Amino acid sequence: MFKVLVVDDEPLMLEGWKTMVDWQGCGYELCGTATDGEEALASIRASEPDLVLTDVRMPVLDGLGLIRAMRDELRVSTMTVIVSAYSEFTYAQQALRYQVDRYVLKPLVPEEIHRLLLELAGPLEKRLLEKDTAQRERAAAAAAAVVSLLKQGGPTAAGAAARVLGVREETRCGLVIAEAAQVDPGRVDDAMSLLPRVQRMAGAEFPGGLQLLAFEEAPGRAGLLVLDDGSSGDAFESRLTGTASVLAEQLEHAAVYCSMAAAGLAGLPELYRQTMVTRRRSMLCGRREGMHRYQEHPAAPSFPLEDLTRYTEMLLHAMDSADLEGVSRAADSLLLLFERSGAQECWVQAAARHLHGELLRRFAAPGGAAAEEDGWQWQMLHAWDGHEEAWYGESLKRLWTKTAGWLAVRKESPMTGHSVVAEAAAYLRRHYREKIQLRDVARRFHLSPVYFGQQFKRETGMRFNEFLHKLRIGEALKLLRLTELRVSEIAPMLGYHDTEYFTHKFKALTGESPSLYKSKCREDRYAESRPDVP
Repeated sequence: MFKVLVVDDEPLMLEGWKTMVDWQGCGYELCGTATDGEEALASIRASEPDLVLTDVRMPVLDGLGLIRAMRDELRVSTMTVIVSAYSEFTYAQQALRYQVDRYVLKPLVPEEIHRLLLELAGPLEKRLLEKDTAQRERAAAAAAAVVSLLKQGGPTAAGAAARVLGVREETRCGLVIAEAAQVDPGRVDDAMSLLPRVQRMAGAEFPGGLQLLAFEEAPGRAGLLVLDDGSSGDAFESRLTGTASVLAEQLEHAAVYCSMAAAGLAGLPELYRQTMVTRRRSMLCGRREGMHRYQEHPAAPSFPLEDLTRYTEMLLHAMDSADLEGVSRAADSLLLLFERSGAQECWVQAAARHLHGELLRRFAAPGGAAAEEDGWQWQMLHAWDGHEEAWYGESLKRLWTKTAGWLAVRKESPMTGHSVVAEAAAYLRRHYREKIQLRDVARRFHLSPVYFGQQFKRETGMRFNEFLHKLRIGEALKLLRLTELRVSEIAPMLGYHDTEYFTHKFKALTGESPSLYKSKCREDRYAESRPDVP
């Protein structure tokens, strides 16, 4: 609906506008009334109406003065209609000069008002569409100018950004970058919807005294330029932090990086560097979700080598024990140590390389196993080949957990000397009649379902379900051949609670249906039981 503001100094006229006009039926909403031009200007600033209906002669500021102020001071493109009891040519001339859309004479009956509103609906719709298009184009141009300034810098780019933003180059500013908190691209939720959400939030629920511009800094990452409109005073720094905090609270599962403040747009490249440094630090330590504020770390903070040694040994022990939960706890402790000590990237890399070297030294099998691209040794040796994000905390933790899973499924049982997969296969041969799933068997042997399934395929040559179905159908062949049990009775005995599904699996493995197979077996038995006729 279109929003309308009515301005008239006569109370009876205002009451008539409220009660006699079917605003909703004509597609409008009466968003307010005013008794003079000054009051109307305040209402226009607050409610931004699409249409203003105003009288001419009013105290304080008359109708023509109101329209002039709307054009020259507020610079709004709101449609205007003068409704006056005076038909003097001078008023009409001035109305034309101020580009008034209609000039109508009182008294107006409701039918005339309704007809006027319906006539204005088309031009209003067109104007709003043009306004929306122009705003999007301006926002796109501003975003492009800001991104160019962030990544290229220089006085020319700063001047261009100031012009398109409509601010002075000396305007204080800050920068906030937001992205989905997960590192793995396959697990990023709604990454592409992040920018629209930040754009919607930029117009609401943020600390006052700020001008905000949302833009796409990179695929999946949204930026928010925070500009001081001049009213923040010394509080701009805290308002910048408050804006980043609100953004982090409103965006679920997002990481938000906040820069310090700069004295002018020329400082934006430095602010961008600060957000990227903050991003890298948070990813290096594995703590992504929430708001992260840029902080200068000392050049050479002390690094607790004793703690590093202790947590590394905890991680190695958990891997040796096939304790996946222990691996996760030790990895979290190690990453938290990196964060608390302000570890530099080179130290994290050195610690990770040492850990991987220990894993290879302690657990690597002799021979060519390291050449298998799906094996843990190959993953260890090539973890960082051309992958910058491989050093990030979540990537390291994910690799360590996967390695623990690989080690667990390859490890021999101390009781039997057989591999865990061999024991699992023996377990299936004993329990295939029961309702059983891969995750149940993996849990029984304290393994990750994913790694167990992969290793099961490697050692048996079959997927878990293939192996299980082969056992069941093998038993079904015996029961169909040697007993008079019906197909519907055999299926649940072998763990199939759906006869049709049992029939489908039986036919897939044998090439014929169970009923046909049973019929053939009967015929064979009958033929064998008949006496030979000389």
